[in-house]
Amino acid sequence: MMYKSLILLVFANLFNQAYNVEQIQCPRWLPGTDQLVPQGVTLSPELELENRVRCYCEVVKAKEAQCLARHVPATICKARTRAWVRDNLLIKEGFQLVNKDIAPAPRRDRMMNVTP
Repeated sequence: MMYKSLILLVFANLFNQAYNVEQIQCPRWLPGTDQLVPQGVTLSPELELENRVRCYCEVVKAKEAQCLARHVPATICKARTRAWVRDNLLIKEGFQLVNKDIAPAPRRDRMMNVTP
């Protein structure tokens, strides 16, 4: 599996260079605005995830449409989008990607009582 991924990565890189397809870079916005996050400011994990979802909707899909409009093969454009999603939106647990349909339940260290 690892060798197959490596070979696909090498061929994808060659095609990206041949068609001049660049990597997708996303800006980091302040929540609820169009202003960029200043240097040295970090967002909470929830806001970072919202930022990535916004980037997918506004930047990644637009770049995919531009790629297809330039008559680059659809497999290359869609592979670039899939690679961005894999790197930015999949749940990572213990430095490994988790390919589950349902997100795992959060681990809690204490009991919570919700009854009044």
